[in-house]
Amino acid sequence: MKVGVIGYARSGKTTVFNALTGAHAAVGAFGSRDANVAVLKVPDERLERLAEIHHPKKVTHAEIQFLDVAPNTAAGEDKALDSAALTVLKNVDALVHVVRAFENEDVVHPKDSVDPVRDGRSLDEELQLDDLIIIERRLERLAKEGRKDREYDLIGRCRDHIESGQSLRTLELNPQEQKAIGGYTFLSRKPLLLLGNYGEEGIGQADPAGLDAYAAEAGLAHIDLCAAMEMEVAQLPEDERQAFRDELGLGEASRIRFIRSAYHSLGLISFLTAGEPEVRAWPIVAGTHAVDAAGQIHSDIQRGFIRAEVVAYDDFMAAGSMAKAKEAGHVRLEGKEYEVKDGDIILFRFNV
Repeated sequence: MKVGVIGYARSGKTTVFNALTGAHAAVGAFGSRDANVAVLKVPDERLERLAEIHHPKKVTHAEIQFLDVAPNTAAGEDKALDSAALTVLKNVDALVHVVRAFENEDVVHPKDSVDPVRDGRSLDEELQLDDLIIIERRLERLAKEGRKDREYDLIGRCRDHIESGQSLRTLELNPQEQKAIGGYTFLSRKPLLLLGNYGEEGIGQADPAGLDAYAAEAGLAHIDLCAAMEMEVAQLPEDERQAFRDELGLGEASRIRFIRSAYHSLGLISFLTAGEPEVRAWPIVAGTHAVDAAGQIHSDIQRGFIRAEVVAYDDFMAAGSMAKAKEAGHVRLEGKEYEVKDGDIILFRFNV
């Protein structure tokens, strides 16, 4: 899964990226124009507990790849994204918008003032506008071809929705319609997480970035952190970090909060496989059917799918082993259309 980290120039975006991923990407206007990339493991205590039972040779966490996309730094431009950034973002699954909520007279905001809610709205409008351009071109082509069919009607609904001032992620579509527009990779359709980057003066305050109301209104997930302080914490010896966080009132490690929020904003869950060779978490979109979940492991398992042997994680742990879970009647045989639940421990039966 790929997540694009975006934001206006001088929002502290790359500082956030470094603090959360442990990377050392150059910050400021002279940083790289290429996207900085880091892969983070998704914390999951269930894997550790399963490993205590199975003693596997390997424990594999679900992973998310984060791309810190270079902002638009052209003189006189107050847009967050240029054409190169928009191209990169077509290939990500979700977006994280780092919103500047700190004051620093030596680091001038491209819009000349700090206003988190304004920036949240403005960047989302940029995404909508990019989608609208694609939609208008497609509608024009379909009209020239005389194809006022289902695609034309669906794309027309997308246009009307954006013109009403709303992002495509808020447009209700059935599964067939979602699949039909998937190839357009609309940016305002992608899940979006707001990350408020506040200053040290906001530590310990409620709603330090001032984004709570806007996030609720827009239906967006959001978290806040002080990137400058997080960078300082990240440079401390690991055994001293939590005590320092507690002293400053920073709470749970931001890296963990961030990954969890990003995972949630993607609409992801994890199913688990467990045995002596490996205990592993597999990320899938909520609502995925068993046959498609099997394909995450290997295409041959999906192609030759027979049944899925499923037990909920809590039921397995209460029983203590697969054999005892079966004795208690907690293990089920499910077919292709079964919707996999978060924490399902699955053994796929297949034949190719």
